[in-house]
Amino acid sequence: MTTLVPALPGGVTVPRWLRTASIHVAWPLALALLLELMFGRSQYSHPLGIPLPTGVSLGILINGAILGMLYALLAFGLILVYRANRIINFAHAGLGLVPAVTALLLVTNRNWPYPVSVAVMLVGSALVGGVVELVMRRFTNSPRLIATVFTIGLAQIFVYLELNLPRWIGGQPGLPFNFPTPYTNFKVTIGGIIFNGDYFAIVVATAVICTGLAAFLRYTRAGIAIRASAENADRASLLGVPVARLSTIVWVLAGICSGVAVYLQAPVTSVPAGGSVSPLVLLYGLAAAVVARMESLPVAFAAGIGVGMIQQAAFAGSSRPDDAAALMLPVILAALLFQRRRMSRAFDTGVASFKALQEFRPIPLELRHLREIHRARYGALGLLGALGLAAPYIVGTSRAAFCTQAAIAGMVAVSLVVLSGWAGQISLGQYAFAGVGAAVAGGLATRNHQDFFVTLAAAIVAGAVVAVLIGIPALRVPGLFLAVVTLGFGAAVQYAGLSRERFGWLLPPDGSYVTKPMLYGRIDLTSDTRFYYFCLIMLVLCCLSAWSLRHSRSGRLFIGLRDNQRAAQAFGVDATVTRLSAFAIAGAIAALAGALSAYQSQVDPGSFTMDISLIAFLYAVVGGLTSLPGAVLGTIGLTAIGYFGNAKLSVLASGVGVSIVLLVFPGGLAQAAQQARDGLLRWLAARHGIHVPSLVADSRVDAEHDESADQAVLRSAADHVKKVGVATESRRVSSTTGSKL
Repeated sequence: MTTLVPALPGGVTVPRWLRTASIHVAWPLALALLLELMFGRSQYSHPLGIPLPTGVSLGILINGAILGMLYALLAFGLILVYRANRIINFAHAGLGLVPAVTALLLVTNRNWPYPVSVAVMLVGSALVGGVVELVMRRFTNSPRLIATVFTIGLAQIFVYLELNLPRWIGGQPGLPFNFPTPYTNFKVTIGGIIFNGDYFAIVVATAVICTGLAAFLRYTRAGIAIRASAENADRASLLGVPVARLSTIVWVLAGICSGVAVYLQAPVTSVPAGGSVSPLVLLYGLAAAVVARMESLPVAFAAGIGVGMIQQAAFAGSSRPDDAAALMLPVILAALLFQRRRMSRAFDTGVASFKALQEFRPIPLELRHLREIHRARYGALGLLGALGLAAPYIVGTSRAAFCTQAAIAGMVAVSLVVLSGWAGQISLGQYAFAGVGAAVAGGLATRNHQDFFVTLAAAIVAGAVVAVLIGIPALRVPGLFLAVVTLGFGAAVQYAGLSRERFGWLLPPDGSYVTKPMLYGRIDLTSDTRFYYFCLIMLVLCCLSAWSLRHSRSGRLFIGLRDNQRAAQAFGVDATVTRLSAFAIAGAIAALAGALSAYQSQVDPGSFTMDISLIAFLYAVVGGLTSLPGAVLGTIGLTAIGYFGNAKLSVLASGVGVSIVLLVFPGGLAQAAQQARDGLLRWLAARHGIHVPSLVADSRVDAEHDESADQAVLRSAADHVKKVGVATESRRVSSTTGSKL
C-alpha cells in the first residue's frame, strides 16, 4: 500500500516516495546554484520568477536534468545487480555498449531501418547481460571483492570491442558523430537551448523504464521473488525460490538499461571511443545509486537528474563539465553517512558483507630447516635482485624511465596490500594519495627549493594525513561502499586537487619540471638509470617495512579486524585506531611513490587519473591482494605488458588475462604459485620421510594401520550386534510365551 502524507494545502496528499524524490531534486539544484556562485558570474536573471545566476539559465538546468536521466538509467542497472549479487558492477556501462554501438553503426553505415536497430540493441543487451551472469556464477562462493574486480576486467574487454566495432562493421576507424533518428527534426527552444526530439526520447524512455521496473518489482511474482532473494539469498533458496534464475533476469534487465542509455546518448552527446565505460561516467551513476540507498528506483531517477544539473551548472560556470566530478565525493559521503544506521543493520546481518580474502600460508615449520628450502629461498631472492639490477640493461637504458615507473607502481601495490589486502579497506583511488604526494613534493622542490629528502618526508606526512581524513568518514561505511568513496576521492584529486587554477600555490608552475637531485654533492641521480636504482631501493624498503608490519602485532590486528571485527573487538582491539593506522601507513607509502614520480615526470592530472587507480587495484588483485610478493610482482609484470604491447591489444590482454586468471584462481597468481609450491613441498616431504599435517591432512602416521585392522574392527562390531540381537530376540520370545501361559 502506498503511504500518503499531507503535503499541500486543502488536504491534498502526495505519495511518500514522491515527496522523497522531490527532496532529492531540491538539494542538487541548490548545490548547482552554489557551484555557479563559486565558479560563475555574480549577476542574476529571473526566468519564471526564480532567481538564478546568469550562467545557469533554465535551459541549462533542463538540459542537465535530461542528460541526468541517462545517469539514472545507469543507476537502475547498478541497483539491480547490487541487490541481486551484492557487488558493484564496474562493467555495467559496458553491458549494453557493444549491442548499442553495433545497432548505431548498422543505421549509419549499413542504412538499416531505425526500428530494426532498436530491436538489435534490446536483444543484444539482454543476451550480453544473461551471458555475463552465467560467467559470474563462477564467483558465487568467492569473496565479493574478487567478483567486483572481475567486472573491471570485463569492462576492459568491452572497451576493446568498442574500439574495433567501427572497423569490423563500418570498414573505417572511429565512431560517427551524427546518428540520424526519426524524431531529430522536432525542435523546441527553452532558455536559449535547442532541444530536439532526441532529448524527449530520453525523457520518455527513462520514465517508462523506471515505471516498468518499479511495477515489475512490486506487483509480479518474479519481481517479488527478486526482492526477497535480495534481502537474504540463502533464506530465499531454502524456501524454494530459484535464486540463480532470478539473478539471470536481473542481469538481463541491467543490460537493457545500459544499452538504452548508450543508444539514447549517441544522438545527443555522441559516444567517444571508450568513453561510455570510463570511471567518470560510472561515478555519476554510482552517485545517483548511492543516494538512492542502492534500492529505490524513483529516488535514483531523481538523483540522476540532480547529478546532471550539477554537471551542466559546472560547465556553465567554468566551461569544464568535469568539475562536477570533484563534487561527487561530498555528495556520496553525505548520502552514505545519512544512511549509515540502516546500512549498518544490513551489514550486521551479513547481507552487505563480503567473505574474507584468501590468506597464503608460509612454508611449514617441519620443512624450514631443509637445505633445499634454504637454497630455493636464497636462489629466488638472488634471481629477483639480479633482475632488478639488470632491468635497465634488459629493456635498454633509453627505457630506464619505464623501469622507474614500474618500481613506483610496485610501491603503490604495497600500499594496496596493507590497506585492502590485510586491513580489508577497499581503495579504488590509491593513486589519488600518490597525486597528493607528487603535488607536495613537486611544489616544495620548485617553489621553495627544498632538499630532496625534505620533500619526500613532507609528501609522506601529507599522504598519511589526507588518508586519515578520508578514513574517518570511511570507517562508518561498510563493505564495498568504501570503494565508491575512494573512487570519488580519486575524482576529487584529479579534477580539483591537481588543478592549477585552484591549487596553483601548491603545485609546480605550469610547464616546469622537477629536477632530479644531486645527493650530498656526490651521488648524482640526474640520469634515469641512477634514479631508477634509488626508486628500487625505496621499493625494497617499502616491502621490508610491510613485511615487518605483517609479522608484528599490528599486522595481526589488521587481519583479525578484516576477518571478524566483533571477535577482535571482544578481545579489546580498538577498531577505529587500527583502521586509521592502516589508512595512514598506506597513504604514506602511496604518497612516497607519488613524490618520486614528481621527479620523473610532470605533475598533472593526467598522471593520477581514476583509470590508473582502477588498473592499479586490478593488477594487485590479479597478483594476489593478500600476498606482498604476488601483488608487487604481478603489478610490475602487467605494467611491463601494457608498456611494450599495442594499445588495443594491451587493453584486450589485460581484460581477458584478468578474467581468465580470476576465473581459474580467484586468489590471483599468488594462489597458482602457492599450489605449485605446495606440490613441490609434498614431494620434498615424502623424499625426506617427514609428515607435514598442513600439507597432507588425510595421511596416516602409523603405516601398520592398514585395511586388515579396519576389517577386524568391523567384524568385532558385527559380532557384537549379532549377539545383542540374539539376546534381545530370546527375551522377547520368553516374555511372549509367559504371557500366553
